[in-house]
Amino acid sequence: MKQLEFSRESPRPAVAGTGLTAVDRVYANDYSAPTEALGGSCGNVLLSLAMLGHPVFPVVNLGDDDHGRFLFNEFERGGCETRYISRAHTGSSPVIVEIVDTTSATHHFTTTCPQTFVRFPKWRSIDRDHVCQAAETLKSVSVFYADRVSESIILAMEEAKRASALIFFEPASADGELFARAVRYATVIKLSDDTVGKSVADDDLDPRTIVIRTHGARGLTVSNGNVRRYFPSSVAPRVVDTCGSGDMVTTGLLDLVLKRWYRDGSWKVEDIFDGVEVGQRLAALNCGFTGARGLFQAAGASHVRDMLDRGLDEVSTAYWTALGSCDR
Repeated sequence: MKQLEFSRESPRPAVAGTGLTAVDRVYANDYSAPTEALGGSCGNVLLSLAMLGHPVFPVVNLGDDDHGRFLFNEFERGGCETRYISRAHTGSSPVIVEIVDTTSATHHFTTTCPQTFVRFPKWRSIDRDHVCQAAETLKSVSVFYADRVSESIILAMEEAKRASALIFFEPASADGELFARAVRYATVIKLSDDTVGKSVADDDLDPRTIVIRTHGARGLTVSNGNVRRYFPSSVAPRVVDTCGSGDMVTTGLLDLVLKRWYRDGSWKVEDIFDGVEVGQRLAALNCGFTGARGLFQAAGASHVRDMLDRGLDEVSTAYWTALGSCDR
């Protein structure tokens, strides 16, 4: 198999991305004391990578409301470059409610407030103006991440792809022509057996595309052309909440790719194979906390960075013990 490799001139590989960014409101056993954090797959991945020290440019559309200001501040506090975050005066920001039973380690989601029964606003895509404003950055980043599709998002993918960026596409649905167009630009596409993966076969995709299929608790499979490798799930030392596991897999994967890109000036298919193993171990540790980025919130980003740099296999048990209670 011919190995894919793309060289970049930037001394520090940067990431741009767009898609679902929302306030995660988490109720863990107590409806009277919810916690809030930046969430959504796009938001989780971008913020986590920024907190790990990578240059990150969110290209997202928020409302100019309290939730939008909260999300903007979280991006800024996490180290993201915020110049391409739009806060529209005419819209509101989405909120996703997660209700967790930590005893059974189960959860479910709703977009309706369980206290007021008011339905929260929906996600809104960036528009062509956002893409134009971010065009120069899109032409210089090494990785572009998207988890939703729209005409403008496809335009952003096209800009980044033209400049040889790795396009990481993690679709929420596989409906319509927009999805088919987005797939053509994807370098890596991540599909879940429980959702999009049901309706997308490998034969429907370009054989050069790297396909990650997640199988829930059973692990995942990575395919590229005739090469196919299965990765069983990592064992979680403790399971409180599995929310965000997929986002942690993506975060660990892209973190490894970016580190090697910085060192070698390029990325290779083997980096994807190695990266999913790192991501799976990171996801397993994250299961010990409530919320999609619970490990980051409880341990701190510098702690997570140190774990990733030293190797999760060698230090995860010691760090896990040191973290103590996993109530949050």
